[in-house]
Amino acid sequence: MKLRTTFNSILIALSLNTLSFADEIKTIHTVGLQYGIGGLEHQGKDTNGQGVGHSYLYYNYQFLPNYYAEIGLLGGEDIDDWQCKDDANGDLKCYTDESDKFELNADDFDFSAIVLAVKTDLHLSKRNKLYAKVGAEFYDYQFKLDRKEIIKEDGIGLLLEAGWEYSWDNGIGMNAAIQYHNMDDLDMNTLNLGVSYAF
Repeated sequence: MKLRTTFNSILIALSLNTLSFADEIKTIHTVGLQYGIGGLEHQGKDTNGQGVGHSYLYYNYQFLPNYYAEIGLLGGEDIDDWQCKDDANGDLKCYTDESDKFELNADDFDFSAIVLAVKTDLHLSKRNKLYAKVGAEFYDYQFKLDRKEIIKEDGIGLLLEAGWEYSWDNGIGMNAAIQYHNMDDLDMNTLNLGVSYAF
């Protein structure tokens, strides 16, 4: 009888600890949308920090306090006109509106990616927090010249993001972040603004 009482006490204590841990996690789902602009480098040649825009739709699942698993869809394209003209020697030279440093014979760029990431955050106050994110992106991008594909690449790349988020009691939030993408020969840096909803 005494053994049975001790066993029941242990079970109750374990159950209370489990419930306490579950309350602490408070499984949270978040959906969000970001828009970013920035520049890219291809094989070390850049657009001088301009010319690319993208949107990022994502879903977060909080699996531990301050830790989230994320899946997202990323897509974008050039937002500056990359003009290509023949020079005096008959060679094609391409450049953006404000920069001639890109040196790639292309006048169109687009890309897409599926992102799997882990995110962590640090609360500064009830509504403000800083966050960081690292993930893998399964990307596909292409450059075109006169609507003809000249470069097409796909593979697995790296996504890094750091930012600030503000949230209200109704679950709506906003954020600002910097994002870095490495896609083999292509590197992209963007400044992002977004909105989110937690439920």
